[in-house]
Amino acid sequence: QEGIYDQFLGKFTEETKVRAAAAGDPFAQGTLHGPQVSKTQFDRVMEYIDIGKKEGATVHIGGERHGQEGYFVQPTIFTECKPGMKIVREEIFGPVAVIIKFKTEEEAVEAANDTTYGLACSVFSQNGSRALRVAHQLEAGTAWINCSNSTEIPVAFGGYKQSGIGRELGQSAIDTYTQVKGVHVNIGLKL
Repeated sequence: QEGIYDQFLGKFTEETKVRAAAAGDPFAQGTLHGPQVSKTQFDRVMEYIDIGKKEGATVHIGGERHGQEGYFVQPTIFTECKPGMKIVREEIFGPVAVIIKFKTEEEAVEAANDTTYGLACSVFSQNGSRALRVAHQLEAGTAWINCSNSTEIPVAFGGYKQSGIGRELGQSAIDTYTQVKGVHVNIGLKL
């Protein structure tokens, strides 16, 4: 939100620097940032970063390969992003964040829903009523309030629109893998 944009960007940048400094083996104690899973995914993320630059977004931090070995991408923050940019509209699946300034709650909800994807979202607010209201308005299969990536086994996880097929976790996951069949047996009445 434009009233806290500069403060938010500053804190987000500091956290990103902490994660970048703790890059390494994902199984090692203290690692906060691991590599991409393959060269194909590394190349894909780097291509999105190049596209973001060409479309006019500003690389606030990162945007390059991290180190000389492995498929590490520097945690990257783009600013000056516009809703129509590819880096805004598509799922990158890499350490890339796009920051878009907005004025009103309605403007934020409209921008968030203006996508073909809807796996998950996070809403951060000191106002619990507002956070719940916005979470219900967002077209995503999972909504976190004042947290992110916090799953519970009994709670279904899965997306809306083009994000995901079916649901993982909880009864919903069991239902996905279950084909119900009714079998009726007459054990007493003679026909």
